Amino acid sequence: MISTRKKLGTVAFAAAALVGAFGTVTTAAIAEAAPITVQLRTNVPSTGQLRAKMAVLFNTGAPRAARAAELENGEAGLPAFDTAASLIAIAPPSWRWDIVGPVSVNGDTLSAVLYTATDGYEPWTFDMTWKQIDGTWKLSYESVCTIGNFVGQGC
Repeated sequence: MISTRKKLGTVAFAAAALVGAFGTVTTAAIAEAAPITVQLRTNVPSTGQLRAKMAVLFNTGAPRAARAAELENGEAGLPAFDTAASLIAIAPPSWRWDIVGPVSVNGDTLSAVLYTATDGYEPWTFDMTWKQIDGTWKLSYESVCTIGNFVGQGC
């Protein structure tokens, strides 16, 4: 019986030493390893969803924080949309805009077209891009500049 105890004690000691050694190595490896990150992927938005995002940007009555959250450059991009909204308010009743497809994605960049038209004139189209940032599609800085330049606001 004593020899069985000794054997069990030896096995337990060896197991504890082994677990302790691996535990130390594992703990050190985990502490030194870079955090595991998984890039968030969201579904590709439809033209209707992109239209809704643009509608928020053109709506000066919406909270500025909500509007800024739709832009890659945040609050800095809002003056272009404030100017555009002012012009929309005085546009002829036949003036309209829409986001049209196809919607295409290349990595973290999504593309679609901003279509604008007024009866009696040729429509104007603008290539727009959105960038996926922290799992959300935000209108790119370049697209803000496109709108800003069109309405005389600049970037």
